[in-house]
Amino acid sequence: MIANSRKNPNPRESLILRTGPAGGEEEADPFLGLGSRGGRPKPKPPGAMRRQTRILLFLERISVAFDGFRAINDLTLYLKQGELRCVIGPNGAGKTTVMDIITGRTRPDSGSAWFTRDLNLLAADEVAIAQAGIGRKFQKPSVFENLTVFQNLELALAGPKSVWRTFRARLTGQEREFIGETLERIALTEERGRPAGFLSHGQKQWLEIGILLMQRPKLLLLDEPVAGMTPGEIERTIDLLGDLEGRHSIMVVEHDMEFIRAIARETVTVLHQGSVLAEGSMDHIQNHPAVIEAYLGEPLC
Repeated sequence: MIANSRKNPNPRESLILRTGPAGGEEEADPFLGLGSRGGRPKPKPPGAMRRQTRILLFLERISVAFDGFRAINDLTLYLKQGELRCVIGPNGAGKTTVMDIITGRTRPDSGSAWFTRDLNLLAADEVAIAQAGIGRKFQKPSVFENLTVFQNLELALAGPKSVWRTFRARLTGQEREFIGETLERIALTEERGRPAGFLSHGQKQWLEIGILLMQRPKLLLLDEPVAGMTPGEIERTIDLLGDLEGRHSIMVVEHDMEFIRAIARETVTVLHQGSVLAEGSMDHIQNHPAVIEAYLGEPLC
């Protein structure tokens, strides 16, 4: 049970206390009320993460079940800083659930999950995780259709978002320059004054990526970024991800194998029945017997 905060000489410093079984106060819980789920994380990240300084995302022995169905089963995955990781697998393999765990939407039953060596993902909520530098694009683009492309990016700029500041804020030269660079990067410079609702499906996908970039994320999670795109839009998205690779760590979940082949530089992870079935280069993956069997005997394109 959470008791009322005790009086503190400094009104800006209030501690949320837990009440013990006998009604006495225990020590202040530093995780309650600070963007956490109230759980107590391990004081230090796992040894593997401390030894390998380039690991940005650490998922180890993660399992989660929904109504008796094990959606993720003893999954282990590491992502390096600046890496573009492609994650593929049949429907129901657990790809979206993995992203839900990373972003705090789903809490696993067991395992360890860390983002950098400072944030225990299993103790943080969605807001704290987003503020730590993880941005996610869902399958269906979500933009403010009545606002212009420029206004969508302006609204997403990292920084305080009080109502007063939103209405009174004026962009600095540096902020305008950053928006301009992002517009060029997502190929929407000529559309900057156009309402987002008039963009094509592919352009809305790019705008949503641009909205994420406004937050200067360390890790981008992209769920089926080319679904519904024209061949020309897919080619432009390939160029966009190539430009972002190295600037950000990126995890891409996608069913289009030609697209995966075009963007996969290093490791492709194949999920099946909630576990990592295979990892390696695209050439290794597409000839892996277990992967072919998981895809119902159909060779990967």
